Amino acid sequence: MKLEDIQYTIPEKPIDEKDFDIEKWRIDNPMDYLKAMFLINTSTNKSEVFKTIYKVTRLYIPDILFKYYSLTDNISLNEQKLRTLEQKKIFMSDTRYLNDPFDNKAYFYKSDELKKYERLAAHDGKLIDDFSSLSKISALTSNHVNSMPMWAHYANNHTGFCVSYDMKKNMPLSSCTFPVQYTDQRIDITSLMVQQVEKMIREIEIQSAKGKKQILLDDLSLVFVSTLFCNIKHLSWSYENEFRCTTGATAEGMPYLSAVPKEIYIGMNCMPTYADRIIKIANTLQIPVYKMIFDELSSDFNLIPKRL
Repeated sequence: MKLEDIQYTIPEKPIDEKDFDIEKWRIDNPMDYLKAMFLINTSTNKSEVFKTIYKVTRLYIPDILFKYYSLTDNISLNEQKLRTLEQKKIFMSDTRYLNDPFDNKAYFYKSDELKKYERLAAHDGKLIDDFSSLSKISALTSNHVNSMPMWAHYANNHTGFCVSYDMKKNMPLSSCTFPVQYTDQRIDITSLMVQQVEKMIREIEIQSAKGKKQILLDDLSLVFVSTLFCNIKHLSWSYENEFRCTTGATAEGMPYLSAVPKEIYIGMNCMPTYADRIIKIANTLQIPVYKMIFDELSSDFNLIPKRL
């Protein structure tokens, strides 16, 4: 799908705020980053539109989100995770270390079409080698602790732990968290890259004529694209109900971000030594801690948190 082919008819009827049901609104209006970029690209004030879109994304953030952690035979890594938890932080990862090799591949551009510009010909038409290098990511989910797939896939077959975060009390975390959109189509942003290259060349020529060696572009379209489109994943991952915390790769404090835990849930197969350590951390943080158990007498497949 080409970015320039995306078209939307924007409804003119305002939302009735009197009986506004946010849960129903979220279901009826799932986050659509393609529509967001359409609104940005068709506006004469892109920055203001982006600010408005950002405010809209806040409506999608649930009060509580969860993060599942694995504990493996890598003792050093396990210790790092527990220490980070105790310090009330989360680790922000480079995209290349995520479990999906196609993460942040929802959009692309054809570098061959940029080779016609002399300034890029020597670089094989590449203006940016890898958009994913511009950010760091941490994945959260709205899937509650009874989600067996999340325990199996992200807590190493129930041997790890899960942490809940109150997003209303974690502004550093909440403010950079976005809902993930799932789709089966990638977006070709070549036309946008061509526009940006031509703007850069014109600005270089103007500033060079003035004897200046630096340029400043006020069009942040590429920033908006990378900020929004990094939250798009393939449809096959939709069971995760992911919410993605994204920051700049060089943001202050990286690779850690403040995140105060609300509750901790220990996997049903967690090793006793790690379970004891997690309990001590919960006591230090003065927050509830639970052990997940399987309800053997229920006709349903139920994972139940038992307060410790």
